[in-house]
Amino acid sequence: MLNNAIERQTIGILIPMEEEIELLLSLVEIKSEIKIASRTFFNAQFAGKNVVLVKSGIGKVASSFTASLLIHKFGVKSILVTGIAGGIADHVKVGDIAIAIDAVQHDMDCRPLFPQFEVPFTNKSFFKSDPNLTSKLESAAKQFVDTEFDNEVSLETMQQLGIELPKIYLGRLASGDQFIGTFNQWEKIRADVMDTLFVEMEGAAVAQVCHDSGIPWCSIRTISDKSNAMAHVDFNLFLHKAAKIYTAGIVKKFIELL
Repeated sequence: MLNNAIERQTIGILIPMEEEIELLLSLVEIKSEIKIASRTFFNAQFAGKNVVLVKSGIGKVASSFTASLLIHKFGVKSILVTGIAGGIADHVKVGDIAIAIDAVQHDMDCRPLFPQFEVPFTNKSFFKSDPNLTSKLESAAKQFVDTEFDNEVSLETMQQLGIELPKIYLGRLASGDQFIGTFNQWEKIRADVMDTLFVEMEGAAVAQVCHDSGIPWCSIRTISDKSNAMAHVDFNLFLHKAAKIYTAGIVKKFIELL
């Protein structure tokens, strides 16, 4: 552990990209910044709670390495993964909010040695999120939608992005080292990984690290695109117009509930 102050940190907040974390950093009281392996870890306080925030970078390697540092260098007792994601289920729309009840790596395939999606030598394919943290995430998202969304996201932005008042869904998260942006990719995940709600590139890797370390985890994402041929356009537009508003609004409500 780095020092006694950091050992008292209770939750790590892992966010892949700068655009997703920048507004949140302006809302917390930053006590110190520590640089390790090209990452800056922000030792901070918000609503009387101790947190460590970090931009992990994109992908399973970047996020799992960052999660390991949060646990073993900073002593966090739980990890929240947040940011934006692609929708897979038909009913999920751009602007909706997705919360993971479990996570799987959709590109994990060691057949015939192990079943598809199973992490070798773990006897596990699906890593469940912590029910208590997940319940708090759902409450935080509802509070954000009910009390802040209309004030924080302008009508112009909503029209430009084609979004309405967000709906909140709980379901399966599928992660892999691919940007899902074609019909064939979307169709394959739907066919291979039953009941997938949303897809991104970090959460299931963090879930495995947390499982191995005995640390609870949770994940909430805002749907930026539908994982189709327009995904690259919708993703970039949402990233720059709305991602930071959702992330900051929901995470601050979540921390208050801890």
